[in-house]
Amino acid sequence: NQIIMEETKKQSKKKWTIKEIEKEIKKHDDNIKEAIEIKGDVDVRDAMFDKAVFLKDVAKYEEEAEKMFRETIEKSGGPSKKMEILFHILQMTIHELDVPKIKKDIEACRKHVEDGADWEKKNKLKVYEGVYCMIIRDFKKAAELFLDSVATFTCSELLEYKDFVFYTVVTAMVSLDRKTIKKNVINSPDILAVIRDVDHLKKFSDSFYSFDYKSFFQAFIEISEKIKNDKFLSNHSSYFVKEMRLVSYKQFLASYKSVTIENMAENFGVGAEFLDKELAHFISIGKIKCKIDKVSGVIESNIPDKTIEQYNLMLKKGDFLLDRIQKLGRALDI
Repeated sequence: NQIIMEETKKQSKKKWTIKEIEKEIKKHDDNIKEAIEIKGDVDVRDAMFDKAVFLKDVAKYEEEAEKMFRETIEKSGGPSKKMEILFHILQMTIHELDVPKIKKDIEACRKHVEDGADWEKKNKLKVYEGVYCMIIRDFKKAAELFLDSVATFTCSELLEYKDFVFYTVVTAMVSLDRKTIKKNVINSPDILAVIRDVDHLKKFSDSFYSFDYKSFFQAFIEISEKIKNDKFLSNHSSYFVKEMRLVSYKQFLASYKSVTIENMAENFGVGAEFLDKELAHFISIGKIKCKIDKVSGVIESNIPDKTIEQYNLMLKKGDFLLDRIQKLGRALDI
């Protein structure tokens, strides 16, 4: 497989004329015909696979390539080989953002993992599925899949490692808790090794975790621009910006029973009027549990005390249990 990949890379760098492409396709067709006539099923499959790879990576005839890959799957017996072929198809459908096809082939890959596909294919599937989750805006699942693959990433045919790290960090930041972010992002040796290769990414994650909200918002502006121009995330850029601001506001307010709007605005490096409107919106839709005293300009937290909440829940369960015991006692007396 490595030899085929290297040869394909060399071929894809070459500038092919239409005549040369047609000549090469005929050569592949002759190889398939020969394999059918005098060789075995494995040789037929390999000849079909070689043609499909050429159509995809060199000729760029993606529709014909997908058709040939799917025909090749039918000739393949083992789950690992089937997944290898499906990964080629997924590279094309992910590039086209063809969600129904991506979903179908991801599900097929999961079944092949259950049927005994090798560890490498199972590990690569996490990255492919993570990208699919990003496309459909399931950032939490994407982050979890990416974090599981950070130390064992081998999916360079789909993503460069620094791009993979970028996706891992931004999906984790917007969806996971502080403890997980610290352990698997901030302190991850594999992420730390390349995070500086992506502009503003380290400042974005570190400043958020260390409560440096002014620096966080500065980096956040740059990261948001990158997301707006990203193939997989651009459709969700507005959602990401709102959710990330919400996460940062909630983290800040969790440290206070009350705080002035001026104080909070100064911490974030934004205007008090802008922040007032932002918080009012999030409060109105139930995303932030607090209230704003317009007269004094103070934000008061309504986050319930967990100890009191647990105590009230225990009382409620205790009352329910006593009621059941009393009913049982009356039934036994009868």
